[in-house]
Amino acid sequence: MQTTFRTATASDRQEWAALRFELWPDCSIERHALEVEQLSSSEGLVVVAERGGELVGFAEASVRVDHVEGTRSAPVPYLEGWYVRHTHRRQGVGRNLLLLVEQWAQDCGYTELVSDAEIENHLSIQLHKHLGFSEVGRSVHFLRKLETRKS
Repeated sequence: MQTTFRTATASDRQEWAALRFELWPDCSIERHALEVEQLSSSEGLVVVAERGGELVGFAEASVRVDHVEGTRSAPVPYLEGWYVRHTHRRQGVGRNLLLLVEQWAQDCGYTELVSDAEIENHLSIQLHKHLGFSEVGRSVHFLRKLETRKS
């Protein structure tokens, strides 16, 4: 059975959100559905891999207008999410999804593509490097809750 690659459509949203939940299970399915809606209406690109009538992977790219560490340009396309089901890995699915994102970015005139990985996700870091990404930095992000002030 052959894998096909295409731009995500509105009919993919529920299955795409479920794939996102597999990748990021700490985030609620409702939050994934919201982000799918947001990504669907952004100027970025979402491509999916389909085999046997089901989605088996996706790649999401947004366009970030703020400065992104390690880049020389802004705006810049950012690989926000990239996932292939375990049963379909090591078959070129992830590579083909990435190639589609790269082609789109080049067609739009961009000269850089940015991505990230959780610091403890050694497999993703290795895969990024294997596919031509260079590590440009590591960081720990912080959040401080603020009390709401009454007017």
